[in-house]
Amino acid sequence: MDLILLAGNSIDNKEWIEEVESAFKPFFSLTQIQYYDHWQSGKELIDLNKEIKKLTETTKSKKQYVIFAKSAGSLVTLKAIFEKKISPHKCIFIGIPINWAKKYGFDIKKWFKDFDLPSLIIQHTNDPIASIQELSKFLKKENVANCKLVELSGNDHYYSEIDKIKDLTTNFI
Repeated sequence: MDLILLAGNSIDNKEWIEEVESAFKPFFSLTQIQYYDHWQSGKELIDLNKEIKKLTETTKSKKQYVIFAKSAGSLVTLKAIFEKKISPHKCIFIGIPINWAKKYGFDIKKWFKDFDLPSLIIQHTNDPIASIQELSKFLKKENVANCKLVELSGNDHYYSEIDKIKDLTTNFI
C-alpha cells in the first residue's frame, strides 16, 4: 500500500512532513509528499483547487493508498473526497483546522457532512486552531462516522510527537 503525505499550509511544515515521511517509509510500498505550489511562489494561502488537481493526478493510477494529512492538507483531502476526485483506502488527519478553515472561507462543514471513510484523527487537547473538545462536537454535529478520534496532550499546532503519531497510525492501518 502507498502513503501520500500532505502538510499544513505554511512552508514551516515542509521539514516536519519530511520527518514524518522518513518515519513511515518502512511501513509502505511507496511514500510520496505533495509539495504545495504556494510554497514556491511565496503566497500566504494554499490554493485548494490547484492542490486537488495535483492530488488527483497522483492518485489516479494507484489501486490502494492511504492519505496522511495535516491541517490544510486535510482540507485538500476532504474537498477532493467530497468532490469524488479521490478514493483513499483510509485517511489519517492531524490537527484538523476548523477555525482556520472558517476564517479563510473553506467549507469544512460541507466536506465533513456525513463523512464515513475509515479515518484516524489526531488532535492536541488545546490546539489553537481547534481544540479536541471543539473538534469532537463538530464531528458529532456533522454526523461523521467511522472515525477514531485520538487526543494528544498539547497546546500547539505543531505535532512534534512523530513517534507517537507513527505508532497510532501503523496500528490503525
